[in-house]
Amino acid sequence: MARDAQDASPSSPFLMGGGSPPSSPSPWEGAGGRDTPCAHHRTLRSVRSQRGDQSLPSPSPRPSPSGGGSPPSSPSPWEGAGGTDSRCPRLLLISALALLGLPLSSPASDFAARVIAYAPAPGQFINNPSFNNPARAIGPPTGGGTATPDNTSVVSLGGFGGSITLAFDHTVLDDPCNPFGLDAIVFSNAIWASNDPNRRFAEGAIIEISLDTNANDLADDPWFVVRGSHLPPLPASSLQTQPWDDSGATPTPPSNVGWYPSPLVYPGFPASYTTTSFRLPALYETATLVNPNGPTATIEGAWGYAELSPTLVLGDLDGDNLIDDPLITPEDYYTAPDNPRAVGLTPASAGGDAFDIAWAVDPITGEPASLPGFDFIRITTGVNFVAGALGELSAEIDGVADIRPREAFFDRTGDARAGVEDVYHWEGVRDDIDGDGAVTDADRAMLLRCVRRDEP
Repeated sequence: MARDAQDASPSSPFLMGGGSPPSSPSPWEGAGGRDTPCAHHRTLRSVRSQRGDQSLPSPSPRPSPSGGGSPPSSPSPWEGAGGTDSRCPRLLLISALALLGLPLSSPASDFAARVIAYAPAPGQFINNPSFNNPARAIGPPTGGGTATPDNTSVVSLGGFGGSITLAFDHTVLDDPCNPFGLDAIVFSNAIWASNDPNRRFAEGAIIEISLDTNANDLADDPWFVVRGSHLPPLPASSLQTQPWDDSGATPTPPSNVGWYPSPLVYPGFPASYTTTSFRLPALYETATLVNPNGPTATIEGAWGYAELSPTLVLGDLDGDNLIDDPLITPEDYYTAPDNPRAVGLTPASAGGDAFDIAWAVDPITGEPASLPGFDFIRITTGVNFVAGALGELSAEIDGVADIRPREAFFDRTGDARAGVEDVYHWEGVRDDIDGDGAVTDADRAMLLRCVRRDEP
């Protein structure tokens, strides 16, 4: 269900495209800080070599309600990985090529760069050229703010089980120096109801990720689901299927046959088909998602899914829908995460729904995936609900970003770096680093992982 639809130039719904390269330091960089540039130049080969894992796992598509895949077990690729020029062979090679005047390859994009698959479920916008171009989900988003979405760059997934699968041009890593321990952000057209962050016009979508372990550039390796706040411990128990057909004479949805994929838009599309998704609980199947922690809560109770949080206007650093920095680039801005477990917006973040790779689990066993990173992401509408005249709940996606590591986030001593002195300082003040609203030893552990990321 799109909100405040705006006109956009029609384009092919099967158009492929790419994103933009990273640019200058992030808005969270302090003086003397560094942005750990190796994070955006590491290849899958380097990840696999650090893991010591050259085996080829069995392919595992989204499991049926009675089947699934198994998670690979591996250490973090950042054990022993460096974040400065002196420890990053690729950056040394780039520097050498530049000195010789030789051509350089394009830097990795901060955003999903390629559409692998677009499989919409029936919905009121999937036949509309302003909403059915999957290429809109690659590259940086176009945010509209907390009160009014910008629909000029979103793609609709349709109702329950509609999905899009995207690829990055590099492996998105579980970097220990990412703010709040978060690794990627999914952007959409969600907004706050009456500008109240505890009440959201949201259409929850499931996030799944896959690492290209066999290095064939195909999304045929095991998939793991981000459990978030409300999927059950064994996520596969929430898998459901939904049949659809294009006949108004049967009880099979959609009731409005105009929502069914039109053969004029999707040539050769069958007269009936079935979609499958992990289904979110009834809390999410409503026109307005209310924070389950209460209307005045400061801790967010719904997190870990796409299309829950607004995408801010480029340059809005405090969430008031006004541009504070007109010169900031999308690469700097839309790679700074909002804390998904706190109500409202993190200062200098871009909104969207951020997640930690460590939240991904095997859908059958519920065991942690223990992935060092991912190359492919699949986003699927996880609600099966028609909100009266507003139409079906259907996720609209505006892009996916690789979060840039920021040492300054972990700095506690004022030098914009993460060092052992920050650990000692934390012992004295004990503040919440992982953003879960509590101060525990987990915060110290997160700080320590960043501090020790260069250790062998």
